[in-house]
Amino acid sequence: MRTSEKPILKSPRQTGKVATKEEDSNGSRSVRRAFDIFELMLQCGEPITVAQIITELAIPKSTAYELVRTLLEGNYIAPSGKGSALFLGRRLFELGMAYRSHVDLLRDGSQIAEELRNETGETVQLSVLENDLMMVIFKEEGIRQLRIISNVGSRVPVNWAAAGRLLVSDMDDKALTSLLTATVLPSPTGRAITDVKKLIAQIRRFRRQGYATELNEANEHAGCVAAPVVDGSGRCIAALSIVAPEQRMMKKNRDSLIASVTAAAKKLSRRLG
Repeated sequence: MRTSEKPILKSPRQTGKVATKEEDSNGSRSVRRAFDIFELMLQCGEPITVAQIITELAIPKSTAYELVRTLLEGNYIAPSGKGSALFLGRRLFELGMAYRSHVDLLRDGSQIAEELRNETGETVQLSVLENDLMMVIFKEEGIRQLRIISNVGSRVPVNWAAAGRLLVSDMDDKALTSLLTATVLPSPTGRAITDVKKLIAQIRRFRRQGYATELNEANEHAGCVAAPVVDGSGRCIAALSIVAPEQRMMKKNRDSLIASVTAAAKKLSRRLG
């Protein structure tokens, strides 16, 4: 089949053609616009139309349709939803899976997250620090009837989440003060700490005890327990967390969840060496 053929990439010397500066510029711009389309779809979280792409990204109509046609042919985007809406396609999933298979954190983390979800029945997340924000890179949705739903790729200030506070716990006071001063924001419920000094004290305490907790700070009627995933040098490179409705975050059940998440985080840390 045509899709299984591997293209042979040739250099300008082999093809006898040397790209001009104008062609390089136009090519780079097209690539950036394609990335912008992917990012727009990711941010929207639902299928969008070419008209939306044109409006949101300020791309000329003819250029937008040409880009969409090329991306459709490559299966990088695909028709989805009602009418002429489009969303991320199969090829991006394949590329993502290939990347995932080569990243120990995601490969081993996904297995351990699934085990933790099965053990507790609650939604489990694996998060990292990305551009000074906490980003969810993997999740296993809870299997209980009443559960908390989260989104892979979501980014929030570190003061909103238990996992976020662990992710910055290796920074010295100067670096941590600088990061928090620039990124701390009131949470949707208004209950997350925004005072930088108090936040640093809490971050240090969470790291010493080996886990972090929060209740109703980011979401009404929900809480979270998290534990650090550390590398061979002992630095926190990710955080494993359990998010659950507040009624399942009372002390007895919370203590059980803390024990489970810390054990799972230690297991992942050992695998990462």
